[in-house]
Amino acid sequence: MFRNKGAGWAIIFFIAAISLGFAVEARAAKTPPPDGPYRVGVRIDYIEMQGRKMPVMTWYPAQPAEGAKPYLYNTKIKGAAVLNAPVVKKDAPYPMIIFSHGLGGCGCQSVFYTENLASFGYVVVAPDHRDSAFCHIDRKPDITPGQMMKAFVKSGGRLSETVMILFGKSLAENNYDFSYRSAEIKKVIDSALAWNKDASSPLGGMINPDKIGISGHSLGGFTSLMIGGVPFHCEKKPEPRVCNDPNLSRMDRDPCCIATMQNLSDPSQLADKRVKAMLPLSPAIFFPSLEVAAKEIKIPLMIITGDNKKMEVPWEPIWKIYTNAPAPKYTIRLKKTDHMTIADTARNVFLTRLFLPGFRSHFKDKAQAYKDYSVTFFNLYLKGDNSRAAILKKPSNRFVELWEKVD
Repeated sequence: MFRNKGAGWAIIFFIAAISLGFAVEARAAKTPPPDGPYRVGVRIDYIEMQGRKMPVMTWYPAQPAEGAKPYLYNTKIKGAAVLNAPVVKKDAPYPMIIFSHGLGGCGCQSVFYTENLASFGYVVVAPDHRDSAFCHIDRKPDITPGQMMKAFVKSGGRLSETVMILFGKSLAENNYDFSYRSAEIKKVIDSALAWNKDASSPLGGMINPDKIGISGHSLGGFTSLMIGGVPFHCEKKPEPRVCNDPNLSRMDRDPCCIATMQNLSDPSQLADKRVKAMLPLSPAIFFPSLEVAAKEIKIPLMIITGDNKKMEVPWEPIWKIYTNAPAPKYTIRLKKTDHMTIADTARNVFLTRLFLPGFRSHFKDKAQAYKDYSVTFFNLYLKGDNSRAAILKKPSNRFVELWEKVD
């Protein structure tokens, strides 16, 4: 479970709200450029999903026209990718990586991370999940900074109540059930592979269907673990007193209180066996029987998180997953890094630079750690390329605490 004395999840969601919400009103800012040998293209597509058109952003190796200007993301971030740039097919097909954003975030919340992966020869696909609210791939946010501040004042500054004012109705209507994210990711994979088979699609022939990875932030980290094969062991429904305990927030209760989890035909039903490697970033964790579940992971795992005790997910559940998961597995903790450091959408706002440790100093160095370790991990387990593997044995970035590695 995702516990930090009942308030950890609230802190994270509130930081996300303030950071991502204010970012869309800030002036455009540049994010660290990609390091790989390929230039990067970006495109926006739509997938029909349960009565809505789900926006999906895709980054890929490209050859932009001479003088083409980088795309200005809807979050007011300037990256290096060029919109609808021609693809580079000479080295195709490329492995595909799915990126899943945090609760309320959006597919383009972590531009430096997704662009960098594409620059090393990956097709990176990121949807706006149905809970996207603070930012969107293709439109203005649903929740404005004014609404967030109003909720904060109304709650008297109490973070849990602030989050419930903003999200309580939608979370309750969904019974705190996040299994819809599994369905969305599976649909994204299906759609991307259909584009790959379509000779008329710009992405036709670009994707290797046997080399698929997943990465995600916060609730997207939970999504990554769920898709990557961490099972839900709910052999029996918890007693009503457990599900209705007034001393626990709904987010801190046994996930087996959720009907969807009780009714799974298989504990791993929400996983997707097409995914061959997973890299959750500061994952929220809502699995029952965590130690047992972690032992059933069957694909390579790397977890990257920050060390800030007040503004990051709890360390204990991450450590439980790591210690119980089979090899190959890696756990990396970044010094002076908080939950939102991976989301450069928030970086161009003065308040977040002032308030959040990850942005306050040396952001580029911390971003470099995310870039280096993600590329090394996916190169090793999706491409069989160990040319960068030395950093998995001895950290070269001063913000990296390589707690454990078992390869």
